[in-house]
Amino acid sequence: MMGKIMETYVVVNQVSTRVSTLGKEVGQSFKDSEDLVVIIPGNPGIISFYDQFAKKIHEKLQCSVWCVGHAGHNQGKNQIKSIPKFDKYKDLYGLEGQVQHKVDFFEKYVPKNARVHLIGHSIGSYMIVEMLDRPNIAKTVNKSYLLFPTVEYMAQTPNGKILTNYVKYVVWLLVFLSRMFTFLPTIVQNALINIYIYITGIPKYHLDNIKQVVKPGVLKRVFFLAYEEMDQVLQRNDRSIRDNLNKIKMFYGEHDGWTPISYYEKIKKDFPGIDVKLSHLNHAFVLNASSAVGDIVCDWITNKS
Repeated sequence: MMGKIMETYVVVNQVSTRVSTLGKEVGQSFKDSEDLVVIIPGNPGIISFYDQFAKKIHEKLQCSVWCVGHAGHNQGKNQIKSIPKFDKYKDLYGLEGQVQHKVDFFEKYVPKNARVHLIGHSIGSYMIVEMLDRPNIAKTVNKSYLLFPTVEYMAQTPNGKILTNYVKYVVWLLVFLSRMFTFLPTIVQNALINIYIYITGIPKYHLDNIKQVVKPGVLKRVFFLAYEEMDQVLQRNDRSIRDNLNKIKMFYGEHDGWTPISYYEKIKKDFPGIDVKLSHLNHAFVLNASSAVGDIVCDWITNKS
């Protein structure tokens, strides 16, 4: 199987949506029980952040891997003109809209005869738990792997408190600055991002991904989704977790500002039979630990654990 990432746009819940694929592309037929890994990203849902992670899974498992971008988070050169306007159609870009977006993608594009492995990162894990609450989807999923899962009380976490108490009041400024940033020459944009990359230690190949995030239209949707997460991700969907306990594996971080270790301990207590692991890796693993997490997930899928 070729290791080249292909990208396509498909219409999902009224929004033109970017999907990256390795192996078979969206729309191609699958053999019965042929493996397909579907990745649901965190927020921001810029799928190119997950390229290294997806490549690792594809190379080790030799199966097709799809990564589905969030509605409105992946915009090509002229893509902003071809999606519903933010101010008029905010419901498409909020948390419920993004969940419905993933449900619609699954029902419309994921082959019913494939052996589907879902991988959710951060808020993508919440979306998968909500998806599994729909029996028609749950019955077609072999297993779901929830990485650093933000599935409960996000506003009460250390990072949630910072976002709610401080960042919220300067979002307008950040969006304004992002608009000003777009007027700068490309060489200046790249230089500023390279300085940020140098300070933070993020690999240089994420430069274009960061440029995607700071697009004004994307940034507005990213923050809008983030604050809906603070307001709406409250009590866990225990019914979905209980009904799909054999299809869920969770992966928490020891020092995660979005999923504190107390949440890890609580879910183990509430669901004694749940398959949950604790790791030293960071929440934003796609920035510098894609290979390590990819190896872990591949071992789980290979060993059916």
